[in-house]
Amino acid sequence: MTSREEYRQHCDAYVTLVRDLCTTPAIRRVLQDGRGRPVTDCLPLHRYLARPTRGRPARRAHYTVACLIAHERPRHLPAGPGDAAGTDTPWHQRTNLGTAFARLARARPAARAPGEQRLQTLIRLSANNLHRLLPGTIQLLLEAGCPPDWAVLLDDLAAWPAHRGAVATRWLDAYYLTTPPAPKDI
Repeated sequence: MTSREEYRQHCDAYVTLVRDLCTTPAIRRVLQDGRGRPVTDCLPLHRYLARPTRGRPARRAHYTVACLIAHERPRHLPAGPGDAAGTDTPWHQRTNLGTAFARLARARPAARAPGEQRLQTLIRLSANNLHRLLPGTIQLLLEAGCPPDWAVLLDDLAAWPAHRGAVATRWLDAYYLTTPPAPKDI
């Protein structure tokens, strides 16, 4: 059994590995094809993800996050330690999905209501439906330059089946405590 800290280190290392894989356009395309699919429907991805996910719980969460990372704008250099993941930042201060939606609301005020509604929808979903709908949601966040911290998202998706309420509460707290109140909320 690994400790919480060891698992979080694994999440950071996994994100770095996937970003390195995504520097090869052909591998990026393969990973993108896993969009919203269960692991059993992602046979080409096994070539790249079977080893790093072997023995790890929440294999679908790993495959989903790899697919989502592959949809980021291509990078020309492999990610370095702490690159965009914020690994020097305490885990609880890193960008979870709620914080990413709050950043979207600040960057695009017109997207505040639809973003809040989407977040409210996501927190009510089963794990299967959450994995299916995340790619479209993440695409919206990526287009606005407001991605979540991939390692934190991996940790949250892995915890979702057993601790959905705690993860949803954390996302909502991050959203409402980060987003300036709407005039009617004051």
